[in-house]
Amino acid sequence: MPKDELNFLEFLQGFRRGELLREADDRLSEVLAAIQETGNSGEITLKLPLKVNKAGQIECTPQITAKKPKRELGAGIYFLNDDARLTRRDPNQQDWLDDIEARRDRAAE
Repeated sequence: MPKDELNFLEFLQGFRRGELLREADDRLSEVLAAIQETGNSGEITLKLPLKVNKAGQIECTPQITAKKPKRELGAGIYFLNDDARLTRRDPNQQDWLDDIEARRDRAAE
């Protein structure tokens, strides 16, 4: 291959004096940190759209996108009371602490 021709790796390394690789490396670091924090998967996408301009030259405007995983909040469990309001306590289940107190009251009589 003649000296002035670029292979794929040389193209990536030389694009804007390494700016493309620095940007991709930054996105990789962000995604890896988010993976470590959340335990979920992430993704980095590099697009290299190539087009011929009016002068017959090849133009490339790379696009780097990163999908960082997010921590899931998880489900919360609630019940509806008789007034259609949310509560953490099941209105259909007796509270065992109330049951113990009632037994103590009966035993004290």
